[in-house]
Amino acid sequence: MSQAIRDLVDAAAAGRPVYITSVRERFAALPPSECFVLTATLAGFEAVGPAFTFRLPRFALLADDERAMATEYVLAGLYNIISTLGGRGLSLSADGDEGEGAALAAAFERAFGLEETRLLRSGYGRAVNVSERMDEAISAPGTPSRGRFRVLEDAPSGGERKAARSTRIEELCSLAVGGMDGTAICGMDIGGTDIKLCLAVGGHVVRFVEYDWFPAVFTQIDQIIDPVLLLVRLMRLEGARATGCSDTDALAEVLAPAFAAGASLSAIETAVLAGEALLRTPFVLDAIGVCFPDVVVRDKIVGGEVYKTRGMRDHLGAAYEDEFRRLSALDVALRAVVKPDGVVGIVNDGPMAAFTAAVELGVIDPAAIADGVFAHTLGTELGTGWVTEAGSIPDIPLEIYNCIIDLGSYPERQYAPDDVRSVNNFNTRLAGTLQKYTSQSGVFRLAAKYLPDQDPALFTELVERGLLAVSDDGMFVPTEPKDMRKPLLEFLMSAAEEGGHPAVDRIFREIGEFMAVAWLESKWLLDPAADTRIVFGRLVKRRACFDLMVEGARAIAPALRLEVADDEMANTDLMRQLRDSEQYTVAQFAQAIGAVHYANYRRNRAADDRARVLPTAAGAAS
Repeated sequence: MSQAIRDLVDAAAAGRPVYITSVRERFAALPPSECFVLTATLAGFEAVGPAFTFRLPRFALLADDERAMATEYVLAGLYNIISTLGGRGLSLSADGDEGEGAALAAAFERAFGLEETRLLRSGYGRAVNVSERMDEAISAPGTPSRGRFRVLEDAPSGGERKAARSTRIEELCSLAVGGMDGTAICGMDIGGTDIKLCLAVGGHVVRFVEYDWFPAVFTQIDQIIDPVLLLVRLMRLEGARATGCSDTDALAEVLAPAFAAGASLSAIETAVLAGEALLRTPFVLDAIGVCFPDVVVRDKIVGGEVYKTRGMRDHLGAAYEDEFRRLSALDVALRAVVKPDGVVGIVNDGPMAAFTAAVELGVIDPAAIADGVFAHTLGTELGTGWVTEAGSIPDIPLEIYNCIIDLGSYPERQYAPDDVRSVNNFNTRLAGTLQKYTSQSGVFRLAAKYLPDQDPALFTELVERGLLAVSDDGMFVPTEPKDMRKPLLEFLMSAAEEGGHPAVDRIFREIGEFMAVAWLESKWLLDPAADTRIVFGRLVKRRACFDLMVEGARAIAPALRLEVADDEMANTDLMRQLRDSEQYTVAQFAQAIGAVHYANYRRNRAADDRARVLPTAAGAAS
């Protein structure tokens, strides 16, 4: 057997990352006499999906630990496929094997818990749960095996994808920014650390709001739904004030405590109730746009397996599935504060980032987005979004943050997921997912890995500041009595910006390396036409951090272009108003502005659809 896989196993045992893309490259070079081919063909929700091939070493030639890595490589690849594309099932077939294909198919069914209930599935099976919930939202009632992922005996065939009305990507931009006169539109960016809102009246920003929270510790669905609805009611009242639908001075006075920095939920509720009592006439919004940190399809939140809902999954047990359906209906609850012909549009935060970038770039140069837009958000998690060259947001999970990129780093697998040193996913406990390699969790993990030895003075300072807690139980970022996640990230980003801390520079370079591996994996999974990745979020609001990421990314994938969504991308009227703000930044509120544009896009498109129907109806009547 080639030395290639032995070297990979030894590197993993020594604590070095073993990128799944490197394993794929090594296995692709195996001579035919030493390998076989496994093919996985996906059954999509509405049509046959792509086929993926795995060239693999013959198991009989491998030592036990080498066979374990080869098996993990296959399971990780299948997990990445389902996490990214979803589907209703898949087939597995082998060519040139000596029984390995059947063994891997059996391992897949066991590891993904296909015979288990959603409640009992763990690890790889969490991707199956998401795919099944998506199927329930997409497939018509009565569809065979609806909501039940399965292994198919034969490769799926037939069924062309249904043709939906498409929007040219250039048209997308005009629909997003046009016709805002006389409207009141709320955009909401819901994250794992805070909720950011923007209210635009008549095409002008009248209010930004930021509310901090920590939904991962919530135990009830209402703890997510209630703050969201309350904050939208607050913005509706601000819209009433801005348009003169009430005594503006009195309304401004009662709402002021709710807009104070750090306002509690109870203070906001008191202000909202007082404000609603002052309304002379009912006031409703024209549209609401929301980006939510979970899988969303057709305005329905359908994932249910993210870190933000972990506390509820653990607490509710068997009741979680029914309770989660209430969160899925958030769009219905929000309709109470919009006009009868108004719009509530909900998408995942990643697609919202791609949409936002498409609009900001496309309004000045449509050619810049001719290949579509692929974007990431780097904050509490890694969000991923794709607007295709046809101007559509695909109905796929696109949970790139869940993709496994590292089959190595064995010593770091020993830590519990909540320990910042761990490479194990918070939700699935699977090792090597992008969740612990990019976003703030990646920064925290690398700080715990490098600073104690390479910059002990800086490490001591962050511990003494209470930004990191070290004990016999592990190493953690405190969240009580004060959530220190934002302050810790700010501390490390400031250190990178100030310079003089090579270990901190290394942290952000490695984040860039991981982004490059994510780019390579997304090309294998999706092969989007767009090669550039546009990056939003807290991690890139300081240019020094972003530049270090670019440096690291180029070491892995020289062809990758990373672009930061900063002031230079402020091209629409609303985004320029944000850019010119003395209090807020594009890095903070770009997604909320994008949500306003998305709501307006949906509103204009709905109006166009109504206009298409009316002439037909009139013709029929005559």
